[in-house]
Amino acid sequence: MRVGIIHTRGSACQCGESIRRGLAALGHESLLVNSGDVELHVLEMARVCDIVFDHTDTYRGRGRFRSLVRSLLEAHGLPVAGPDARACALADDKAAAKMRLAASGIPVPPGFVVTSAGETLPGWLAPPLILKPVYEHMSRGLALVRDKAEASERLSELLSRLGEPVLAEMFIPGREFAVSVVDGPRGPEVLPPLEWLAGGEGILTEEFKSRNVLPGRRDAARARLEPEELRELEALAVAAFGALGLRDYARFDVRRSPGGTFFFMEANVTPSMEPEEALALSARWAGMDFPSLLDRIISAALRRAPAPRGATREMTVGLPAGPARLRLPAGVHVPPPSTLELARLLDVRPGEGVLDLGCGSGVLALAAAMQGAGRVVAVDVDPAALDAATENAALNGLSDRVEIRAGSWYEALAGDERFDVIVATPPQTPGQRPFGPRYGGADGTQHLLAVIDGALGRLDPERGRLWVAAISIANVSRALERLRERFETVEIVGQTQRPFTAREYDEMDEGLFPYLQALNRQGISEFHQISGEEYAFRNLFIRASGVKSP
Repeated sequence: MRVGIIHTRGSACQCGESIRRGLAALGHESLLVNSGDVELHVLEMARVCDIVFDHTDTYRGRGRFRSLVRSLLEAHGLPVAGPDARACALADDKAAAKMRLAASGIPVPPGFVVTSAGETLPGWLAPPLILKPVYEHMSRGLALVRDKAEASERLSELLSRLGEPVLAEMFIPGREFAVSVVDGPRGPEVLPPLEWLAGGEGILTEEFKSRNVLPGRRDAARARLEPEELRELEALAVAAFGALGLRDYARFDVRRSPGGTFFFMEANVTPSMEPEEALALSARWAGMDFPSLLDRIISAALRRAPAPRGATREMTVGLPAGPARLRLPAGVHVPPPSTLELARLLDVRPGEGVLDLGCGSGVLALAAAMQGAGRVVAVDVDPAALDAATENAALNGLSDRVEIRAGSWYEALAGDERFDVIVATPPQTPGQRPFGPRYGGADGTQHLLAVIDGALGRLDPERGRLWVAAISIANVSRALERLRERFETVEIVGQTQRPFTAREYDEMDEGLFPYLQALNRQGISEFHQISGEEYAFRNLFIRASGVKSP
């Protein structure tokens, strides 16, 4: 497995390197990327990484923007260990997170958000106070003020220097804990809490959090709590984890007041991942070493995305001229039986030119070349398919005869290019609206008709043949009518049956199967019920020849 790691270069913690070493102990490869360079590397990560640890501290120098990194990863389909971008943005907004926790019955320190210098604090908010920028992390800008004059001065300084709201909240004296939560097979598990032994008033400053920590640290210890206190803290932590929409792992900063109330101060969605920091120490007390902790987090994340993104399937398919090796990266589908059946029926002659439209993995292009085609042009619009077809041509020693081009149907061709054979299996599933790569228009013939109409100017007028696979769930009658308008001879050379279920289509788009049923009742779509929830349509393999003059 290859794991992407995003860290902020220059930040005091060494999380990226710690994660990399822990993953190496598990036998995983890693790709380390600076958060400031993530836009340059996200495509590479999407191609090679199975999952990503996003430990961005700041993005473009601001803590408030770090959830944008996670949004970018998610936009490229990358599974991310930890909360999604929306939950990350909520937890990173201290004011919004406090409101959400309070609404869920979780105690938080009373506070007030200050947005401009000179703003009057409410009378109920009496010093000493904690001031903290709403969007920053690692205690940047954190200050303890003891009177209103000092509060006014520091608020003005923070607002001017950081350009973001400042949260002024009641200082909670007492014990401070780091409470870590990790998802497990049975749900969120609270690890043994850590208590900070910072001395004095116990304020964990930026300087405190930035220093290097050696094994055997003496400023932290496993918290000693009475059983009922521990149960209360654990219940509150699990409730807070759910209230903020967190997942996989997180850490809460909690203070217990002299009166016995646990106040939740902050949620940290990227807690330090160094072996001597709070999360790793709590995991150790729970019986997990650092690599085991990483494995636990990865396992929780992959339960949401069980198929590794970077997995490449390899297979051998039987073609008329012999076996062909295929490599299929994630996102490129395995050639269905109908495609292999069409490959078996093709009548490519030695030396002929062949055009494969919508080539996918390139299996039809390979079949044509293996049958003796002198030149094959394979066209697709999907970069993953184009890469796969290129690699598969090379795997089978056919790169000299198979040319891969990017384009939509005939748009990839030069002005006067003509071929002896055109072959296509275009998307043909009808739908009320576009829903994915199998969408073929309202009656399923949108792409099929484009292939038929465009073939006239691209086939050799005398010996050119068009081969298409049509499905009866689409409006085959309309397609056959168009073929007969354009060609002298139209033959249905073969047919196979394709079973399916209603659920298969409703999972593509809600309400799709009832739409197909309506088309079926109108005679536009043709399929029948086999038994219970199982249905079947026909695959039709059609050969058209004898191009008619316009």
